[in-house]
Amino acid sequence: MFEHQHRENSASIYFGFTSWNAILRLLMLISAGMVLAADVYATEIVDLQLRWHHQFQFAGYYAALEKGFYKEEGLDVRIHAGDPAHQPVPEVLAGHAQYAEGNSEILYQRLLGKPLIALAAIFQHSPSVLLTRRDSGIESVHDLMGKRVMLMNMTEDADFLSMFLSEGVPLSQVQIIPSSYNINDLVSGKVDAFNSYTTNEPYFLKQKNIAYNIIDPSTYRIDFYSDILFTSEAELRDHPTRVEAMRRASLKGWRYAMDHPDEIISLLLNKYHVEKTRAHLEFEAAEMRKLIFPDLIEIGHMNPGRWQHMANSFVNAGLIKPGYQLDGFIYDPNPKHAPAWVLPLLFAVLIVLMVVSAITYYLQRLNRRLTKTQSILRESEERLRLALGAANQGWFEISVQTGIVSVSPEYAQILGYDPCEFTSSLHIWEMGIHPEDRSLVMETYRKCLANGEPITVEYRRRKKDGEWVWIRSIGKFTAWTPEHQPLRMSGIHTDITAQKAVEFELVRQAHTDHLTGFNNRGHFMQQAERELRRVVRCGGSLSIFMVDVDHFKKINDTYGHKVGDLVLQKLATVCRDTLRMVDIIGRVGGEEFAILLPDTTEQEAIRVAERLRQAIANAKIPLGYGLPLSITVSIGITSLRSKDDNIDVLLSLADKALYEAKNAGRNRIFNLQAVVGTSA
Repeated sequence: MFEHQHRENSASIYFGFTSWNAILRLLMLISAGMVLAADVYATEIVDLQLRWHHQFQFAGYYAALEKGFYKEEGLDVRIHAGDPAHQPVPEVLAGHAQYAEGNSEILYQRLLGKPLIALAAIFQHSPSVLLTRRDSGIESVHDLMGKRVMLMNMTEDADFLSMFLSEGVPLSQVQIIPSSYNINDLVSGKVDAFNSYTTNEPYFLKQKNIAYNIIDPSTYRIDFYSDILFTSEAELRDHPTRVEAMRRASLKGWRYAMDHPDEIISLLLNKYHVEKTRAHLEFEAAEMRKLIFPDLIEIGHMNPGRWQHMANSFVNAGLIKPGYQLDGFIYDPNPKHAPAWVLPLLFAVLIVLMVVSAITYYLQRLNRRLTKTQSILRESEERLRLALGAANQGWFEISVQTGIVSVSPEYAQILGYDPCEFTSSLHIWEMGIHPEDRSLVMETYRKCLANGEPITVEYRRRKKDGEWVWIRSIGKFTAWTPEHQPLRMSGIHTDITAQKAVEFELVRQAHTDHLTGFNNRGHFMQQAERELRRVVRCGGSLSIFMVDVDHFKKINDTYGHKVGDLVLQKLATVCRDTLRMVDIIGRVGGEEFAILLPDTTEQEAIRVAERLRQAIANAKIPLGYGLPLSITVSIGITSLRSKDDNIDVLLSLADKALYEAKNAGRNRIFNLQAVVGTSA
């Protein structure tokens, strides 16, 4: 019996032990499952639809995926190649993909009411062109009248249709044939002109040794964006953070792809097994670089004026009715919010007003309580004076009836006066304000007089020694007649000169290239856009230079980067000595500069450019040993010809002219019509 009892106890103990083990194992499985679930949901799965088969045209997205840029943003991106059955706009509208890359059909569908959002324009200029055989004699759009022209459709070929219409070529006089996507139709003579990409079909013709001509819509100032990353309104509304992350990672991928084309080409051949040869992919990458301008324009940049120009082209082609709306179509990566310093400033102003009100109330109570001893009043005033002096502040009081301005000793000291010698009337007080700020201050004073609201205004005031000091004035009317007419304004003046100096220096650093002292690229673009709007609005002329130092890399390799810096600084000095104060100069690349000349015609610009080229060629840069160094520059010129032009177009044309000047031998100037300057 004892043995039987012992076995039962042992079985119970064993059963309890195994039960606890099972529970522990179950808890471990649950924990492991939670960890696994956390890993599964750590990233968000999104789908990206491409326009066509895998090729270098979509290099930035492959780079973002393979280099982990999407993963860093918490995104698990699946890239889908395109085909006739899987096109970007239908896939996004159907919800099969959250993001896609498309062409002008995105804008067209948006104008028809489809909820699409443009996130970034990868190609600043469209690669779509018409190719003709050189032996056909067809060189311009006018030569296509009566000829067989292969196009895709009315939606995606709005740039070609706009080109025909703007050049006065009726579509009824052109034999339009649906595109076969087969370049052999041009080779065999089946068609006279074939729609193609400059990044693709010309390579096949070069391989076959077939001479060809290019009819480019941009030559006729029909300039469209291409290869646009876009999404839907629903995606932006429901996942704004994801949209921002997707755009940021994709543009980072494009930057990497532009800097490492050979690596992406190897990836396409080895992983995506594209049918193109390495030589073909290298040709595609080189041609794409001319359309993206990664060294001149920020990748993904979108100009609202360009989009409006594209929409107007749809209207002119009869695809869209006038009166369209583009509101909400262009994604804003940096929406304007109130600056971070606004709320703290308002809070500080509120505190100051409360302090002023409290002080005023306190002083009024002192005036009513005449029985209090004068010693208490003197102590209170002394404490207030110490507080204001410690804060570099002083109080003021303006009498409406007498026009007398009274100030505290601290305020007099801010202006460099002895407290005993400072007296002022309202007129003298007004004359001490900087002329540029006077109207603002007096208008603020009059508004306060009219409605009794507190004022806050910043302005410059002349000190006794003639220097200017920045003042922040906070005041309010504190005494009234029985008829509710203001009698007296009281407030505080604060010396903010040091604060303003810091603000101005930060602004200068944000806008200036530290080496040359010229505008940096971002500030140049802002000033150029503003000047172009002025010229379009008021009329006048405008020209733009693109200037590049010849053989600058060789200078750096031979003499070192310090000498390279001296070269750029010498060029900056010559530009300042040669050009006008109103001319806007920006350093837009390593050794590349953009110059905007307001109120300057094309012929005047040519003379200025030649004078600048000669001045730079004659400049000498001492090296500290041997002969001084001389440099030359190549200059591309363009001028405003149409009110529809924008800064992106003008810079692109000037850059093309610069490219031609360098190809022609450097040390010369060039415009799009002819060489107008040659090397010395």
